[in-house]
Amino acid sequence: MKKKQSKLLKLDFSSKGILTILALISCHSISNAFPPAPHHTFEGMLRDEYGRPIVTNADIIFETANQDIIRAEAGEIFEPGINYKINVPMDAGVTPDLYQPYAMKVDMPYKIRIKIGLKTYLPIELLGEFRSIGQPGKTTTMDLTLGEDSDGDGMPDAWERALLGNGRTLADINPDDDSDGDGLSNLDEYISGNYAFDKDDGLRLDIIESDINGVKLEFLAITGRTYTIEQSNNLKRWKQINFTIQGAPEETNSSFLAEEVTKLNVIIPASVDNPTNAKFFKLMVK
Repeated sequence: MKKKQSKLLKLDFSSKGILTILALISCHSISNAFPPAPHHTFEGMLRDEYGRPIVTNADIIFETANQDIIRAEAGEIFEPGINYKINVPMDAGVTPDLYQPYAMKVDMPYKIRIKIGLKTYLPIELLGEFRSIGQPGKTTTMDLTLGEDSDGDGMPDAWERALLGNGRTLADINPDDDSDGDGLSNLDEYISGNYAFDKDDGLRLDIIESDINGVKLEFLAITGRTYTIEQSNNLKRWKQINFTIQGAPEETNSSFLAEEVTKLNVIIPASVDNPTNAKFFKLMVK
C-alpha cells in the first residue's frame, strides 16, 4: 500500500509540473504577440547635392539586414531642421524571433535609401557598411545628403566644384575651412545656402531700427531654409524668441520657412520686464 501511495504522489507531482510549464509557455506566446518596445525614431533634414532642402515628395526607404523595408515620406517641414521622420518598430529581444519581420532589435544593422521619382539614392552619410540602430523610445537625428562624395569629407562634389580654382582639387576643399574669409565655414555656408566663394554673401543679421517699442532686424532668407532668432543679455546664455514679420504684425512666429529668396524684416517686441537692457541677437538657419 505504501508503494502505491508513493507512486500516486509522484505521478501527481509530475502532472502538475507539466501543467505549470505549459501554462508558462502559453503566457509567453501571448505576450510576444504584441509590440514589446517603443519605436525608434529617425529624423533630420534631407538635402540635395547643392544643400537645398528637399521640398518635393520623396520616399524614405528603411532597409533592415534581412532586406525588410519600412517606408515614409519626406519633403514636408515638420519643425525647424526636420523634413523627414520615420518610426521603426522595436522588439524587446525577449525571444530569438522578431514579433514582426521588419521589427528591429538594439544594434541590428540598417540602411536608409531615398527614392525620388524613378531614381534611388544612398545618402552620403550612409555610404559603406550598415549602421546599427539605437535604443527603443529614443531618437536618432541624422541629416541625409544626396549626391556623390568622392573625397569622403561629407560634402557633395557638385557643391564643392563651385569653389574650384587656382589649382585646387576637391580634396583641398574641407568642411571646416573658410574659403572666402567671411567668418563662416564651408559647411555653414553649404547649410545656409550662401556662396562660400563670396565674402559679401555670408549669413548676416542687421539691426535696422531700435526704440522703446522694440527692434527691427533684417536678413536674407533663402529658399527651403528655416530661420529662428535667439536673444541674449550677456552673450553667454541664449534663448529662442518669437518675432513678427513686417507687414503682418498680428501674427507671432517662432520660425520662418522661406519659400523663395527674399529680404525679410522682422520685429522683436521690447521686453516688458527690462525694456532698456542691452540685447544681442543671433540668427539660426537649418
